[in-house]
Amino acid sequence: MTSAISWPELLAELCRIGMPPKIVMRAVNGRISVTSIRNYMRKGAEPSHVRGELILDLWCEKTGKRREDAPRRPLRRP
Repeated sequence: MTSAISWPELLAELCRIGMPPKIVMRAVNGRISVTSIRNYMRKGAEPSHVRGELILDLWCEKTGKRREDAPRRPLRRP
């Protein structure tokens, strides 16, 4: 089965360790707006590949986990 990153879960985990959207925005040097980060926290909105990589790298750095450990959800096929 194919899966994708669960951005709401990943960003919620960053919030739990003290990194709300505004801090995440600062940590990626303003490359992603607070509004965009909040949208990714809702189901349905997903970051572009480049923005997703920035968030995933930050998550790995701050949690000490590997990319493979990122929260996942089943990928819906059309």
